[in-house]
Amino acid sequence: MAPNVLYLVLDCLRGDAVTPETAPNLTKLAEENCSFEDCIAPADWSLPSHASIFTGEWAHEHHCYWREQKISSLPLVESFNRNGFDTVGLTSNIYFSMSQGFGNSFDEFYETRRPLNPNGLNPFSAVRRHEPLDGPDIRTYLTVFGKALQHDNPLASVENYVRAIGIELNDRYALRDRIPGLSTDKYGYLTAASERTEQRLVDVFERHSDGENPFFAFANLMDAHFPYEPPEDHLRTVTDGQYGREDITDIEPDLSNPRVFLDRYFADDVNEDDLELVRAAYRGEVHSVDELVGRLLASLERAGLRDETLVVVTADHGEALGEEDIRGERSMGHINSVNEHHMRVPLIVANPDIEPETVEQRVPLTALSNQLLTGPASFVDGSLESIGNALTTDGPTLFELPANPFHRDSFDRYDHIPDWFVTRQSMTHSVVGFDDPWTVIAYSNGDMDVWNDDDARSRADAPEHLVETCEDAVQSFPDEDSKDSGSEGLSASRQQQLEDLGYL
Repeated sequence: MAPNVLYLVLDCLRGDAVTPETAPNLTKLAEENCSFEDCIAPADWSLPSHASIFTGEWAHEHHCYWREQKISSLPLVESFNRNGFDTVGLTSNIYFSMSQGFGNSFDEFYETRRPLNPNGLNPFSAVRRHEPLDGPDIRTYLTVFGKALQHDNPLASVENYVRAIGIELNDRYALRDRIPGLSTDKYGYLTAASERTEQRLVDVFERHSDGENPFFAFANLMDAHFPYEPPEDHLRTVTDGQYGREDITDIEPDLSNPRVFLDRYFADDVNEDDLELVRAAYRGEVHSVDELVGRLLASLERAGLRDETLVVVTADHGEALGEEDIRGERSMGHINSVNEHHMRVPLIVANPDIEPETVEQRVPLTALSNQLLTGPASFVDGSLESIGNALTTDGPTLFELPANPFHRDSFDRYDHIPDWFVTRQSMTHSVVGFDDPWTVIAYSNGDMDVWNDDDARSRADAPEHLVETCEDAVQSFPDEDSKDSGSEGLSASRQQQLEDLGYL
């Protein structure tokens, strides 16, 4: 029988974060299996990168990279479906979600960012499945309530339905601010969402411990995403007790917010001591999600599935933490940065039958998707002489930054972010191409930056095939003016979620 596949995307995990001190479980997993030191994510943020993971295509090919877009098909999931796998998707990421079309091909799909009982119906997903084009109405909510009553676990489903109504009312009318005694503390909500994902994955393992069908379980874990709010014990572990939660919450302004950092950077007013604390908070989040990965591997072992499961650990993109990139600019998070830590992500492919291998050659994450499309058995049956060789591709590796028109208005509240940066972020597609020792960035306005290692060079010096590849890719993106730029039409709930995650 083909092996199970557990595919974990640790959102925003940068490659250099996997160290013995910060991520001991991932470090051990990498040392004992196949790991890649120079894996390049396909795109700069979650929606286009996840679309690439499931299609094996670049953003300029699959054309799913604007907030309003939905992916039309998931070839990777559909391949597992055809081959008899039970497919399960789990996410706390609002852009790898039902609303973007990612739940359509999975047998089961769970959104865990809400505090819901995972054994019951998810009313938020159900509403989106049944809502008319002009938004949900009373019939939609009655239909979903009927679905809750008919669910295999009606008590948990009705509980979730009532809880969802409370969440929506609070999002719309700020009830927590109006009713005394209700907590307004949301610290660590992404870590809590990952713990709900863990519960559901453990259930998947237990259900398949003696089942006939293998499973493909894909999970996005958001711990390392902004806001960086690690559990107290993990923060103190990575800082040898130097910092606690109160140190993080007292930073004013919050430099971990990408836009706040940019505003301070362009004003030449970055507090470097606070920046070090932001980096410590990020490491605390990595330590927390690393421990969760360790628990998941232990759960696989208890279910008797470790030997027959292929485990993949990677990230949809990395994260900048105030470092200077190749253009000489500093950034935070994953806003229009070509910081190496934004582009480079970990990639670990693990199974007891895989020979330990550390691959130094640069590989695109999309290469893993295309190899998985041929079947996961090739990773464990000895047919691949080297996983590294199988994923190493000829020609340039790309990292793409599609323009995000809906960000055009999100910088208005900041005084120091210059117009040229806003134009590049919201109106200019960018494609980075690597072919050692050359790096080329092609822009949709016709500009191009070229480096040989770290030395800036002219366009004429760069290899012609690399220039042509980047230019062809960036010209495949449509006109940036063809999309609405504002946040009009978003529900209050959606607006709040985007603000919580630093997107607005």
